[in-house]
Amino acid sequence: MLPLFLAASLLAPAVAAASESRPIIARGDGIIRAPVDAIAGPAPKLEVRQNGVEVANQKAGTRYAVTLEVGTPGQKQTLILDTGSPDTWVNPACATANVPDDCRSFPHFEPSKSSSLNATNVNDVLVYGIGNATVRYVRETVKIGSATIKNQIIGIATESHKIPLGILGMSPPVNGRPDYPYVLDTMVSQGLIKSRAFSLDLRGVDNPNGALIFGGIDTGKYIGDLHKLSMLSQRQSPGGADRYYVTMTGVGVTLPDGTMAQSEPLTVPVFLDSGATFSHLPTPIYQAFANSFGNAQFDPDSGYYYVDCDVTELAGSIDFYFGNKTIRVPLNDFIWEVQGFCILGVLPNDDEPTLGDTFLRAAYVVFDQDNREIHIAQAANCGTNLVAIGSGTAAVPSSTGKCTELPTPTGKGEGLDVTATRAPSNTFTGAAPTVALGPGPAVSKAGGETTGATPQPTAGTGSKNAAGRGREVGAGAAAVVGLVNALAWAL
Repeated sequence: MLPLFLAASLLAPAVAAASESRPIIARGDGIIRAPVDAIAGPAPKLEVRQNGVEVANQKAGTRYAVTLEVGTPGQKQTLILDTGSPDTWVNPACATANVPDDCRSFPHFEPSKSSSLNATNVNDVLVYGIGNATVRYVRETVKIGSATIKNQIIGIATESHKIPLGILGMSPPVNGRPDYPYVLDTMVSQGLIKSRAFSLDLRGVDNPNGALIFGGIDTGKYIGDLHKLSMLSQRQSPGGADRYYVTMTGVGVTLPDGTMAQSEPLTVPVFLDSGATFSHLPTPIYQAFANSFGNAQFDPDSGYYYVDCDVTELAGSIDFYFGNKTIRVPLNDFIWEVQGFCILGVLPNDDEPTLGDTFLRAAYVVFDQDNREIHIAQAANCGTNLVAIGSGTAAVPSSTGKCTELPTPTGKGEGLDVTATRAPSNTFTGAAPTVALGPGPAVSKAGGETTGATPQPTAGTGSKNAAGRGREVGAGAAAVVGLVNALAWAL
């Protein structure tokens, strides 16, 4: 098949929408809205305005973060918003971060200055797709948007590697059983929201201020109906992890002239991970997307495909199908522009396919843990209209988005072949940019992920990796499981 964007520079560029400043709203009625900011490394200067944070308009958002307050009095902290892990923690070690200067540009939490901190002697090692952190758990006051959460268990890192920011964990417990009450659990138990459900609006790279809404949706931020998808069970998920997995039924490309190239029907389990900068898809899909850009250059060291930055100015999209719902990601959002380079926002992964930020920028997503459902729609922006999420079955309201439908593609072109494997035709020979990526999904814990219990004290330090320590801890922790469980769930 002729590469779809071979002649992209000859096509008329799309008209860019004007960037808009978004008001940040915090209200009661069981709805808590917090700003979500796109951050590149090194970090921009942040300007605080009332309840929100404005970030300089940029096309290099490598991570999405939430600014909240920890302790009494509250200390502002900027944490990576991560739907791929459940634990919340602060204070990464900047000396061993992937970009130390980026890490140092954000404030660290000072436990000695908080009157509400209650320390424990419980430690754990949290392992992610990129990097790891050794944390000590404490109970502390956490303020997110208008909500004040009391006695929330969070981690304070005593050691970390390759992670430049702390993490706000929003996933289900990866092993299927909670080790202690996570943020969503506590918000429900303290009556702040009615069910363990939240909506996520990351927004595109041209307007990086999105929103995380606990207990509510915003019908002014999507088009049409919210399409309901069942979360796959832990048994159905690749690797047996309990994540926000759903079934993707196809992929495609829409050309700048409106013509579509679509794959044959697929059945691919993918999980939605806001902590992943890239999307990670089976190798044939990754190669098919790259092959659509005739001059793409492959970097064998990183797996990146570099494309001409002029492509980001064109109309067209990378398309994802979920039954009868299509999410179209504009090229400007799927191609990652950083330090003068433009990188196709996908990497190969045949074991745990992930739709990361390069997908989520174009999707409005509601995560409903209680009913194990994901609701998705095409993201847009036509104002603000908050609607509460209730409790029980059908807790997420079936409210239609107030935004106008996107133009319909004009017709079908050649099919997109996602079955063939292709050798790259061009090789990247330049110096790759140094960047701070998101952490990716939680891989394991030294304590809870192997035992299914509350995080256990770690074994002694040394040269062993986290997986090795996890086996040791899991074998020796049974004596304290009952005590720590009672301690963790008591408040």
